[in-house]
Amino acid sequence: MPDPVLHTLHFNVTNTCNLSCSFCYINAVKEKTSDLSIPQVRKLAGEAAAVGAKRVIISGGEVFVRKDWHELLEAFAGHGMALSIVSNGTLISPDRIARLTQFPDCNILISLDGDRENHDKIRGREGAHAETIAEITQLREAGIDVQVNATIIKTNFSDVPFLARLSRDLDVPMRLSLLNPYNGRGPNEAPLALDVEEILRLREFCHLLRQEGSRIFLNIPPLLLHAEDVLPIRSPSCGWTKSYCGVTYDGNVTICGVAGADESLYVGNVTETPFDELWRSAPLFQKLRSMDHDDLTGICGRCPVKVECGGACRLSAYKSKDDFAASYGMCQTFYDLGYIPEEVLDPIEMAPVPVEAEPAE
Repeated sequence: MPDPVLHTLHFNVTNTCNLSCSFCYINAVKEKTSDLSIPQVRKLAGEAAAVGAKRVIISGGEVFVRKDWHELLEAFAGHGMALSIVSNGTLISPDRIARLTQFPDCNILISLDGDRENHDKIRGREGAHAETIAEITQLREAGIDVQVNATIIKTNFSDVPFLARLSRDLDVPMRLSLLNPYNGRGPNEAPLALDVEEILRLREFCHLLRQEGSRIFLNIPPLLLHAEDVLPIRSPSCGWTKSYCGVTYDGNVTICGVAGADESLYVGNVTETPFDELWRSAPLFQKLRSMDHDDLTGICGRCPVKVECGGACRLSAYKSKDDFAASYGMCQTFYDLGYIPEEVLDPIEMAPVPVEAEPAE
């Protein structure tokens, strides 16, 4: 079997954050954490490039709490990697924006979760909303590519029209995701996850806006979307470690960028073992690479777009059912409640029923 080619590395460069988001997937803290040093980051970047990395997602914590953030970006840009920086948008000063323009293949993914009241409550600090809006505007004026990411729960569900207007007024794409209740602080907010009826209302709202040219899109599996709303990306699933994996702030390698809060999914640490060696030969990675869409169970095993979807978030399936091949919870719930018609699914394969021999006369 040829060596697996890494496409995207998700590197959480620190676990320190200046905010305290209620559903933080990595359970970031305000205290300073023991992050990889710049020499260690440069080594990681070179080893990731050696196995094919074309893109790095730089996340945290909050990236810009690191004073050496510019050197950190240079480490990956120097190997020709595209940079995607995930930020809460409160620490990107004009000077930092000027320095960001030095990286031509760079985009900023800013988290914003509703209007002023709800966003500040979710983020745990009054004034965060105003700072983030101002810095999105400044980034756009500097010609830097910006996308806004929002996590929608019951608390800010009514703010979706506000977010849609913001997308239009600031001329930025808007990505709406649903709560991941299995990682970081997500379990604390699980009662606030949207129910099926709310997800359907959100889907139809976004669908109508997209028909009118809006750049708002909903991050749910393609089976649950209108066909014209499915975006052409590599795959919604990143949990097979065939082209993507994550590294924590202190160097632990794991299956994805969201899995850093679960030590049971660590396959080694780059301060002890070269990243490229872990990428190629970690037993957990090899196990996942031996699986594909034909191994999926439940509704995912019968899904007509299972090849393209890959089962959506495999981490969520594993965390909820201790099985990487388990069905994705959202799709399974939709099916169990009758929202996915049988005629769109692959038929259930059943063993032939044995025919009993007639008794001898």
